[in-house]
Amino acid sequence: MTTAFAFEEIRPVVEAMADLMCCHGFSPEEDGLIRTHLMARGFDLELIRSAEDWCEKAQSFGSVVDLLSMFVPTGVGVRVSNPLERIAVSDQMLSAVEKCRDRGIITVDMAERLLEGSRAMDTRDWDDEDVRAFFVDACSVNSSPSAQTKLERALLGDFRDYYC
Repeated sequence: MTTAFAFEEIRPVVEAMADLMCCHGFSPEEDGLIRTHLMARGFDLELIRSAEDWCEKAQSFGSVVDLLSMFVPTGVGVRVSNPLERIAVSDQMLSAVEKCRDRGIITVDMAERLLEGSRAMDTRDWDDEDVRAFFVDACSVNSSPSAQTKLERALLGDFRDYYC
C-alpha cells in the first residue's frame, strides 16, 4: 500500500517519468528501469510508487505516454531571434512554428532547421500556404497521414490535438 501524496508532491516525479518516456524513449513496460532511474535522480520509492499509481488511474483517460506528454519539461535555450526570420517567414508562420515548438509538436532543433531552411531557400515570395506546406512536408517525412493532418492544423493555429 502506497502512502497518499497530494498531486503537487508527486508532480516532480510525474514530470521526471514524462522526461524518461517521452524524451528518452523508455517504454511504460520498463517500469523497473524507470523506477531505478527515478531513484537515481533522488526520488523516494514511496513517492515513485504513488506517482505510478496516479498514472495508472489517469491512464483510463488515454495512453500513459499521451498523458505524460503533458508534463514533459519545456526546453530552455539561448535562442536569439534573427531579424532575417521576419524577412523569410511571415509573422503568422513564425508564430505558428514557435507555438508548435512550445507545445512540443516540433523540437527546438527542428524549429531552427525549418527557419534556417526557409531563409536558405529565400521564401520571401512564397505565400503562407506554400511555407506551411513546406513545414508540414519537412516535419512529417516519416509520419503517418493523421500526424501530418494534425501538424497542418497546428500550423493553422488549431491545437486541439495537442496538450497545452
